[in-house]
Amino acid sequence: MLMGSAAHAQTTPAPVADAQQNSGTIAPSGDQGQSIDPAPETPAAGDDIVVTGVRASLQSAQNIKRNSAQIVDSIVAEDIGKLPDRNIAEALQRISGIQIQRNFGEGSSVAIRGLTQVRTELNGRDIFTASGSSNALSLEDVPSELLAGIDVYKNPSADLIEDQLSGTINFRTRKPFDFDGFKISGAVTNTYYDLIKKSQPAASLLLSDRWNTGIGEIGILASASYQKTNFRQDTISTEPFYTLDESNPGDAATAALLGRTGQTTTLPHGTGIGEVFGDRRRLGIDVSLQWRPTDTLEFTGEVFRNDYKLRSYGYSYFAYTSGASITPLAGAPFTYAPNGDFQSGTFTDVPIGNNTSLGSRHSVTTDYSLNGKWKPTANLTITGDLQYVDSKTDNLNSIVGLSGVATTLTQDISGEIPSFQITSADGLANPATYSKGFYLDNLNNSKGTDKVGRLDGEYRFDGGILSSIKAGFRFADRRNRTSDTGYRYTGLTGAATNLRYVDLSGFFRGQADLFGDIQAFSLPTVLNYDDTRESLGITTTPGYVPSGTNTQAQKTYTGYAAAFFKADDLPVPIDGNLGVRVVQSKVAVSGFYQQVDLITAPDGTQSTAAPTFTEVNEATKYTSVLPSLNVRGRLTDRLQLRFAASKNISRPNFNQLNPSLTITEPGTAQIDQQHVTSTGNPYLKPMKSTNFDASLEWYFAKSGSLTVAGFYKDISNYIQTVITPRDVTFTDGVTATYDVTTYSNAAKAKVKGAEVAYQQFFDFLPGPLAGLGVQANFTYVDSEAPSPASDGPVTQLSLEGLSKYNYNLIGIYERGILSARVAYNWRSKFLVTTSANGTGNLPQFQKPSGQLDASITANITPHLSLTLNGTNLTNTVRSTFYGITTRPRDSIMSDRQISGVARITF
Repeated sequence: MLMGSAAHAQTTPAPVADAQQNSGTIAPSGDQGQSIDPAPETPAAGDDIVVTGVRASLQSAQNIKRNSAQIVDSIVAEDIGKLPDRNIAEALQRISGIQIQRNFGEGSSVAIRGLTQVRTELNGRDIFTASGSSNALSLEDVPSELLAGIDVYKNPSADLIEDQLSGTINFRTRKPFDFDGFKISGAVTNTYYDLIKKSQPAASLLLSDRWNTGIGEIGILASASYQKTNFRQDTISTEPFYTLDESNPGDAATAALLGRTGQTTTLPHGTGIGEVFGDRRRLGIDVSLQWRPTDTLEFTGEVFRNDYKLRSYGYSYFAYTSGASITPLAGAPFTYAPNGDFQSGTFTDVPIGNNTSLGSRHSVTTDYSLNGKWKPTANLTITGDLQYVDSKTDNLNSIVGLSGVATTLTQDISGEIPSFQITSADGLANPATYSKGFYLDNLNNSKGTDKVGRLDGEYRFDGGILSSIKAGFRFADRRNRTSDTGYRYTGLTGAATNLRYVDLSGFFRGQADLFGDIQAFSLPTVLNYDDTRESLGITTTPGYVPSGTNTQAQKTYTGYAAAFFKADDLPVPIDGNLGVRVVQSKVAVSGFYQQVDLITAPDGTQSTAAPTFTEVNEATKYTSVLPSLNVRGRLTDRLQLRFAASKNISRPNFNQLNPSLTITEPGTAQIDQQHVTSTGNPYLKPMKSTNFDASLEWYFAKSGSLTVAGFYKDISNYIQTVITPRDVTFTDGVTATYDVTTYSNAAKAKVKGAEVAYQQFFDFLPGPLAGLGVQANFTYVDSEAPSPASDGPVTQLSLEGLSKYNYNLIGIYERGILSARVAYNWRSKFLVTTSANGTGNLPQFQKPSGQLDASITANITPHLSLTLNGTNLTNTVRSTFYGITTRPRDSIMSDRQISGVARITF
């Protein structure tokens, strides 16, 4: 089964975009980098062959890679609003060296060559989602229909903006001067999600035109995209494992009860499920105006706005003891792995919890930009650029929890899907089982701004080895503020009310061996925050206080110079660039340590007291000198060899620097649960990397190539996630232990690996088989960093989010009106986090997994096409484990998606 899109012979030649600029810093929009093949095939007399569809997109992407001054991979939309995948991250995973993380079934973030420190740009400028957790754009936020293409720069040059270790992802939008004149394109889509059993629409529209006027040529383009999606995610979890310590009398008694005295024995402290439903809504608008008053002067203004909403809601049900010991049922059979890890058995008197929850995020990012380009002489080009980014995010979390005690908990984690049974005296679907309850709500918002100005100049020489010199200056003032109420705890007294019966028979598509149905607080009520509080008799919302706000300010002053050279007279012609980038960074952060105690009334009800807090401020300044070298040797007209060496930095993101820490006293209904919180580290240093890259590239056809690349990165001050236990005693004498997630600079990390990429259409095959084609790539990445754990079975780790092996196999078929594609992506085991809560600092890994996607298109006319897409056709279950495979963590199942698309273009 293979993929593709129809190619048509037309009589009107298509315009060819300008070749990519040397720098790539502010990449041109549209299908950049197209060039004439050095040995083009000659069409029959009188025929002008114009390749369209997938062949054209692959050819354009190949030309960008071939002609770039750096090592670049690209994805180009085969038509307006038609990237090969509707989700940006899903499209990026098809590029060699890129691996993605998923959030509720959709790709949401990427790693390039094993590193997640990725820079995101829009048309060569900053773009980000305001958040306490990232300095970059959330890839799930942006509708892919707004993009003309995506370029991935895998090694830096002096004129590329710093602040990444792994690469830069540049999203390109279209401009009115990309088209000859009037252009209109639109599409409507409907997608069915099979686990949640719902369908949702999407639509996009682009209008563009250009005119010659008395004041020069003017063009206007406006495009908009609307998407609404649903999802469901079912999760089976095994709660953290603890090894019995027989020096502790309680653990010694447990070992004796199990007949395991003197033997290593590790027990999980419970289990649980989560059934999460949700929806996403994306609204994107892009408006650009271009004015060319003379042949030597051009201005481009653009407003790009992205409005994203995410809502997740549902039930979780769990039986676990947290850090408290768990009691085996006397006489019940138990089994163990050879290393002493529990595999099956029965426990008694285990606390149970039942949560109904709502989480929502609303992010709006608006990017205003103005670019001017002036060529006072044929050799000199001066470019000025101004940008202002405004981004806002609002979050809400609302949780109604019920708790009780299970009579027995029987677990079996030996199979692919863990199973468990819970029993209670009154039954899990009986409100009488739940003797306690609580309500947690939390509000937070973030606002980020960025003011950027830059000036670049390039002088081209008419002869000699030195082809051009480029220099520039950039100033950026980035600010972020996050305000958080902290979780407000409200204890609930009396019998549980407003409950609903929850049918779990379809959970995990019916493949899970579980405990049956439950009663839980009403989900329709929880979906409305005001109704939830009214139902519980809570009249106020959590208040923002000064101690709940943290701020970050980052100013950078950058200068660079680069020399571009070209020596065609050598036995092996070479070209490239040599440059240096000097950056001064000034970073200031502020926040608070906040402690929230509880007040217990005489009747036992509990409420939060006024918080106490201490302000924390920290400021740093440092200068980075970042040299770079890129060299290309053209061994033949079709074979070229590249080498690159560079230094780069990646600053800690704002969440990692945030010094704020909130500790809230647990209520009586929570005291036996695990207590977690998180904070940043304002003393983190920027990560530094020394990079070496090489690639051998063979372009044997206009859309056929075979490339092999190798890379090595030596990183210092690598930032890892760590968990530190902290005992806190509150004013009423209650003491609780909190697992505090934070960050530290590991001493060193190394990343090395290789990529192989191949694409070809098999035009030499007879008849209909000539429409067959293939894309394939394989990536090997090896990395190592010290584990935060001081002892235990895992002392050296790969980097977070990195699979050692990753491949894509994409089949293509393109013939006549038919276009088809089948894409399989697979990645090996990877590290999710270096420290998972309650594991004794053991890391958490995800098992190997693959996913199959497919599409078929009928190009009914040159202006109308119909497409059928399928995503996650293999119904992939993603599973994680604590450190070693005998300690499972999560098994996660998401929707399969089937969508139909109708597209018109004139």
